[in-house]
Amino acid sequence: MTTHLRWGFLGTGWIAQTVAEDFEIAGIPIHAVGAREISSAEIFGDRFNVPNRHQGYESLVNDPEVDIIYVTTIHPLHHKHAMLALSAGKHVLVEKPFTINAREAKEIADLARAKNLFAMEAMWSRFLPSMDAIFEVINSGQLGDIRAVIADHSQYLPHVARLTEPELGGGALLDLGIYPISFAHRILGTPQSITARATLTDKKVDSMTSMIFEYQSGAHATLTTCSVAAGPVTATVLGTEGRIEIDRDFYGQTSFKVIDKRGEITDSYNHKILGNGRQYQALHAQKCIASGLTSSPVMSIEETVEIMEVMDAVRAQTGVRYPTE
Repeated sequence: MTTHLRWGFLGTGWIAQTVAEDFEIAGIPIHAVGAREISSAEIFGDRFNVPNRHQGYESLVNDPEVDIIYVTTIHPLHHKHAMLALSAGKHVLVEKPFTINAREAKEIADLARAKNLFAMEAMWSRFLPSMDAIFEVINSGQLGDIRAVIADHSQYLPHVARLTEPELGGGALLDLGIYPISFAHRILGTPQSITARATLTDKKVDSMTSMIFEYQSGAHATLTTCSVAAGPVTATVLGTEGRIEIDRDFYGQTSFKVIDKRGEITDSYNHKILGNGRQYQALHAQKCIASGLTSSPVMSIEETVEIMEVMDAVRAQTGVRYPTE
């Protein structure tokens, strides 16, 4: 079993740099980096003390000194780059959203199983200490039966050109809405029915999407996402015996309160961490691989496919379709 993984970063953009900063905090070395231009790989390598620098992604995934590839490119390229890494025999951690659609996610999952390799969506929120504490409360039963999840992820991002372009997987849903959707899915599972409405741009990507998910249990999830207005970016979990109110940004390391059905605060959480918290998903991936697992018990490849299917269903109702589909 692998006890020490040699990481390769596929891509050197903002996400790669943010993740690499958290790797440094956790003492996780990055062994290799690949970029389209060698100059980008050299700059990244110098900044983060990466010994192996590659021009081109094929060179990176074929580096015999790399065990696992972190795919940090934009999501329309995730499928291509994850398949490239898996085909080269590397485990993969793939930035969220995992892919453009469920078909692509299934293909990655199938290849990972065939190769007996670990594959996981980098939904870093799931591995944060605050999320651990939230789910301790939920799983303890002290909230009673969960009846509703309410969550928003809306940011004012008109300056981010990538969000406006269909060719780049633009729109609020895949980039921002993935967080409330994944959060609700972890609590309530796959919805029985979906109602979704969106405001589309002139390029036919969503600038705002509102969703109501209904579940066999009778529970609801009410979720919103927007890229042209700033929202509360909070979440609430309602149970028959109480609720959790999660402060902004609910998907990051944040604070929350537990409130009983009489309206009294029974518990609260407000702990700080070093960095943004993306190191925890990497530590989890390493632990899974060391244990011989090919899928995470916290963010399984099967659940990732289910979440992509949910987002496909939302887009089918709102009319967002990407050029590669």
